[in-house]
Amino acid sequence: MGSMFINDWRSYVTRHRLVAAIVGGLIATHVTTNLGMWYHGIGLPDLDFNYLNGLLVFGNSAQATTGMSDPVILHLFGAFVHYAQGVAFALIFAFGIHPLLPIANTLKGNFAKAVIWGLILATISVVWWINLFPNLFGPNTSAGIFMTNVPAAAGDWWKWLFAVYLWHIVYGLNLGAFYQPNDIPVTKESMSASAA
Repeated sequence: MGSMFINDWRSYVTRHRLVAAIVGGLIATHVTTNLGMWYHGIGLPDLDFNYLNGLLVFGNSAQATTGMSDPVILHLFGAFVHYAQGVAFALIFAFGIHPLLPIANTLKGNFAKAVIWGLILATISVVWWINLFPNLFGPNTSAGIFMTNVPAAAGDWWKWLFAVYLWHIVYGLNLGAFYQPNDIPVTKESMSASAA
């Protein structure tokens, strides 16, 4: 890719940050969701966030036999919620986190910001979100903070932890590849508004 294309793209993103964040969130979520389902190819446990979100949507995070257990419905509704979360997190990044990080809006700087956001999301996931499933690894066996409660029968706990962090780093890299704004130029109107 030529630098002229990259510069044109970055100018477009700067002018259309909302559209770029929404599409970037969809792309980043789609790429990482599919990657997570094939982790077994690199020796890591597969991550099916569509299914887990489906359990939350139907109020069956404990995976009770009396609750919703149809895998097709859980995956469909869970995927809708999962992709919506990916877009929401991209919007939070674009309009909340990205401007706050004291890193220049260069090509590398925007990647760094997005990877930092991915690491933040991964940490939230392994400390809080994954623990919303009290029976994830069997009856009364949650993942534990930083996946330290994963039973040996489910594999090495550090592989689960690495898989979650890798998933979110890849999300960040894809978001950063797409969401590449330049610095927003200072205009006379913005200067007069800040002076008022």
